[in-house]
Amino acid sequence: MSHFAAKRNRRGTSMVELLVVIVIFLIGILAIVQLFPGGFNVLKTTRNNTIATQLIRKEIERLKGRPDQFPDMILPVDFVYGSGTVNLVANPDINPSSIGPAGARIEPDGDVLNQGGDNVGPWQYVSGSNLIRRVVGEGGKVPAPRAVGNLFGGLMVLQFAPIIYNSDPLYQGLLVIYGNDMVRRLGDPNTFGRSRSWEYFIDNPETSGAEIYLSRDTTRVRQYLLTMTAWVDNGTSIERRDILDIPITVNPDVNGGYAVFQLSSFVAGNFVGAEFDSIRCNRQYREVNAFSDDPFEYVLLDDVLGLILVNPIAHEVKVRGNNGQRVPLVAKANYDVYDWRILRDDFRVPDGVPPRQKLTLGNLAHLNAFGPDGKPWPGLNLFTPPGNTNQRDFVLIDLDTGGLYERQDFQVDTSTGVVTCLDRDATQANGVQMGLLLPGSNTPVLVNAIGRNVRFLYSAMNEWSVQVLKPASRFRTAYGRPGIGQFYAGGSGAYFGTAGVAGESATRIYFPPMDDGKKVTVGEIWYGDPGFEPQLLADQEFLIRSVPADPTGLPYIDLADKIAGPVPPLNYQRYGYAVRNVKGASVTVRALWNPNSFKLQQDLDENLRVFERWQHGFRRVESTSFLVKEAE
Repeated sequence: MSHFAAKRNRRGTSMVELLVVIVIFLIGILAIVQLFPGGFNVLKTTRNNTIATQLIRKEIERLKGRPDQFPDMILPVDFVYGSGTVNLVANPDINPSSIGPAGARIEPDGDVLNQGGDNVGPWQYVSGSNLIRRVVGEGGKVPAPRAVGNLFGGLMVLQFAPIIYNSDPLYQGLLVIYGNDMVRRLGDPNTFGRSRSWEYFIDNPETSGAEIYLSRDTTRVRQYLLTMTAWVDNGTSIERRDILDIPITVNPDVNGGYAVFQLSSFVAGNFVGAEFDSIRCNRQYREVNAFSDDPFEYVLLDDVLGLILVNPIAHEVKVRGNNGQRVPLVAKANYDVYDWRILRDDFRVPDGVPPRQKLTLGNLAHLNAFGPDGKPWPGLNLFTPPGNTNQRDFVLIDLDTGGLYERQDFQVDTSTGVVTCLDRDATQANGVQMGLLLPGSNTPVLVNAIGRNVRFLYSAMNEWSVQVLKPASRFRTAYGRPGIGQFYAGGSGAYFGTAGVAGESATRIYFPPMDDGKKVTVGEIWYGDPGFEPQLLADQEFLIRSVPADPTGLPYIDLADKIAGPVPPLNYQRYGYAVRNVKGASVTVRALWNPNSFKLQQDLDENLRVFERWQHGFRRVESTSFLVKEAE
């Protein structure tokens, strides 16, 4: 057979066979590709969880580095509309797991409306982590005075700034600075014939005629701050109201003495009395432009940076404490966090040409980006110099001076989260020269930024936030449903002849819903059947929980968690109390983010439903650490 005949007899691959092979390959490839999205999602979730853990760890370490400035508590808030503004009112009945929104409908532009149709603000500020933002009692001993720009005083840097002050005209944040708890006395001071600036008197506290006596100065106005739990008759029942941050002005009198006020004058409605143990009074610092010889003065240098300058003479002042001894004067702040979605990274400017610092997060929000609602991201909405613009996307703060670095002197890679410091004169011999706006000045000074402590403020896409939750440093006894910083010992209502809490257990100690999931230590718990020698459970740590649910609807701690076998009730027979010395013992830091998106339309009710479905996409990671505020 010839060579050509053999070649003709060879069989090739037909077009049909090729098509069959291609189809088989495509089916296989498609089957494999189907596996990747799930794998990609797992990798993305793992990466986000790792980032969340890093953010939480950094925040906890930052807080542990300043235990002297740790707040007394952080509270959830209601958004109450009135006279064209929104007031943030503490509400202990909000559970920490709630993410809102605090409204009934949502407009196409994203503003949330309450039941009455009033605008309480954009959804970003009235939902999510921003439902818990009232910081109470941050601070401690007045810092040693130092030069800050052209001023001199004790510099306080609030840990969770920016704060609500004048950053947004819609919101009425209440910033108050105050001193030590004054010594509380029962009765009419005229009976004692004395007037002391460090004590106050409460007469007939649990009646509608309750009065408070506050000492006068002979030459200057004094300002006080009152906090209490009041009871009000609403016509059908007696309800508890937590009254916070009541400012009281006492005019001077050449003879000194006391000014008397009716507690009912501070409470709307039919006041029937106040819980004596809940009443606290403090000397309030006055905001001034220049210091005098009065130690109770401060200057607000910047609400964005959280800079408070206290009168320098306050550092050396001592006041009387509850034990009668003289203790250093403190300066403590109550304020509202502006937005937990504003993240902060603290670092020292590294050495390099040029210096670069990687932030914890990448994919940063910037002025050309769009939010999850499809609308342009508005910026951090902070009023910062120069020009008091609210369109800044990043802020770099000098922690040594409280100054603000000019935006032109640093660049940000929004994809990777890398900050690059720029040398204004491009001369390596004098380091990296950057323009710094000191507090109270619009004229920058040049400083070598290498090695300086700085804080970078920014936001990230996907609604990332880092939030701090803190129970009260010290809980006080309530004889009904507990409120802010209070606990109710089961069975005490019946023992003291008050209404108590419906469905209560005599083996449980109850807390307001805001404290669910937090840790406390209890110094004394007396228990045992009446008629027998009461037993003491001392210095125990508990986790406040709500599972299994209690008939009261309140979270609680239970003797059953510490006592094996049948659990006897709390015992009030020996001392008239069963529980003492309850303290908050934890700080919880959680990171939240949501990778999903939603679209607002013209139907306001449907917008609320769409938004609530979007909120189901929130992820969270949290960590709780044992951390107790140091004694003043």
